[in-house]
Amino acid sequence: MKSPRFLFSFFVICWGYAVGVAQDFSVERYTVDITLREEGYFEVVENYDVNFFYHKHGIYRDILTSYTLETEKGSREKRRILISEIEVPGHLFEASGKMGQKIEGKARIKIGDPNKTIVGPVHYEIRYRVENALLFEEAFIRFYWNLKPPDWLAEFKDISFTLNLPPDSPAAPGQVFLYAGPVGVTAQSGDFEVQIEEGKISGTSKEGFISKRGEAVTLLVNLPKGSIEENRPLWPFWTRYGWTLILALVASVFYGLFRKYGKDAPAPPVISYFPPENMDPAMVGFLINDREDTSDLVSLLPYWGKQGFIEIEEVDKKGWFAKDDTLIKKIASLPEDAPEYQRTVFNGLFEGGSEVSVSSLKNSFYTTMNDAKKELKEAAQKYYDPKARRVYWYTGAGIVLAHLILLPVFFYHWGILALFTGLGFCILLLILNQYMIRKNPKGIRLYAELKGFRAFIKTAETHRLKMLLAESPDYFESTMAYALAFGY
Repeated sequence: MKSPRFLFSFFVICWGYAVGVAQDFSVERYTVDITLREEGYFEVVENYDVNFFYHKHGIYRDILTSYTLETEKGSREKRRILISEIEVPGHLFEASGKMGQKIEGKARIKIGDPNKTIVGPVHYEIRYRVENALLFEEAFIRFYWNLKPPDWLAEFKDISFTLNLPPDSPAAPGQVFLYAGPVGVTAQSGDFEVQIEEGKISGTSKEGFISKRGEAVTLLVNLPKGSIEENRPLWPFWTRYGWTLILALVASVFYGLFRKYGKDAPAPPVISYFPPENMDPAMVGFLINDREDTSDLVSLLPYWGKQGFIEIEEVDKKGWFAKDDTLIKKIASLPEDAPEYQRTVFNGLFEGGSEVSVSSLKNSFYTTMNDAKKELKEAAQKYYDPKARRVYWYTGAGIVLAHLILLPVFFYHWGILALFTGLGFCILLLILNQYMIRKNPKGIRLYAELKGFRAFIKTAETHRLKMLLAESPDYFESTMAYALAFGY
């Protein structure tokens, strides 16, 4: 175990290292010039006189583009601004685009040459445009902006600013507020000399002023209503929730295709006491829900047992922790004309001998069942409209292609909620598209008969069962496999 003295020494070393990193450079002088435009945006020019203490490649300038704002009515509003037209004259730089700003919630300007280091004094000028940052409230148009980046490790020793106002947009002395210090401070700063002149507001930090990491310099100016154009959307709902209308249109198109190509013709149930002739329970299970389920193939076991191909025996194992098992014995082979899916399951059961226990199949039989499911689905296609099957494939491809186009658009214009909702909607449509298959007339007739047969099995009346058992004593054995395929 490390001694407390060692831990304290380790902490001091780490703290000293952090301080050293924080002092890699300082900002000897910083000026920012902002020009408000009547069109509703403003242009910023930042000038930094940086002194590097150690060899560095350059600097980062991060500008927050996504934040939550508390309005004058007390509500909270998600605000997104856009930083564009970024320039850094005389220096190599990389800057976040609109998509990157949406993803990261900030615009990052990375300035410097990765193959070159610098030390000593360096001058940087950063230019950019800011859109959607002005606050249009009931009484005023508010300009509210962090003049100095609060996230830099370096100290700022000399700060000055100028805000150039649009023509005929005077700023009253009582409507100009400057804050300096820790982020969130609400008391106006006395560390700056502020001047309000015709057409501009300027300020310079007093001698001895130093702004440290985590400290901001923020300017708030209330301008008269109508002095700056508000870019209101023609239809605000589209600006915020237009993606919902696009999804509604996609859903309408899908529903129209389903009504035309996927929905079965009406098939009123026809009461039937027996399954369709020459149709095994696996095929019955597929047709009743248009899906190849494991239970459909499992229902073949009692079906084969009734026909004398297999024998099923319950095995009562002894011992406290022993579990009972089921033994399946092969009595005879399937006929040559048996469907392929039946032969796959049957041969898979007895490929190791004429007897098999159910417990031995749990971890090794899934491949056989998957193959048989595919064969069952293929065999069932004779009951379905081939045109509807083609529409199913075309619709699935269309859903995927449409969302590959729409999802980036959703994220670009409406953000992360629209992106994930659109993705979930795409998955939902692909699931629903599984039902974009329509039965042909023969399939419709069989389906009507199967619905009646299923309804009878579920709600069979006692007197009717007695009559059926009197006519056919093995009625239960004959229909048990079909009940299993129906999920009963």
